[in-house]
Amino acid sequence: MPLILNKLLFAIAFVALAFSAHAQELKNEAGFLLGSEQIPAFTTAAGTPLSVGGSIAFSFNYARRLSGRQTALLFEVPFAAAPSHHEGEGQPGAVTSLATLYVVPSLRVQALANRRFSPWLSGGFGYGWLETSALYNNGTRNPQVNRNTGTAQFGAGVDIRTPIQLLFPISLRAELRDYYSIDAANYGLALRQQGQHDLVAAGGFVIHF
Repeated sequence: MPLILNKLLFAIAFVALAFSAHAQELKNEAGFLLGSEQIPAFTTAAGTPLSVGGSIAFSFNYARRLSGRQTALLFEVPFAAAPSHHEGEGQPGAVTSLATLYVVPSLRVQALANRRFSPWLSGGFGYGWLETSALYNNGTRNPQVNRNTGTAQFGAGVDIRTPIQLLFPISLRAELRDYYSIDAANYGLALRQQGQHDLVAAGGFVIHF
């Protein structure tokens, strides 16, 4: 019995040490965030304003640390989806709704990465998908509901370390990202600008593993 107990204690100590070493080398993270997406108003070719209402936004982010400890460089892939924009001006011939989805591989520079409050900046280029309503508000058919476009992403935020640990450490995050699509959605009206800015403010939690 003493031999078995000693082996059991040794095994527990070995697992604890292994987990401790692993915890010090956590390089991956997965973020789950909820927020709001807002699109600045457009101006049509005729000079009239065209506004698009805000939408709830669902965001997910995977990142891996490439180098650094106090100041870290990470590769990340932010994902954002906003399903419920509505055209707000009611201009004849305009679409009635808009949904957006973005997946943008990026690089992130994170300062004070081992401190409780850790600010960061992010930038990258990837894919955007814009879906408008099948019909314009005057009842005519929309010939281009879906639009695929290149998208740049610029973001800033802050991570807040917490004592919470459910198998893996968990931190909190607040962020603001600007997804700029090279081509705007098909709103049914000619616009003065070609691209569009989608501003996503979100907050949530991040799992480190």
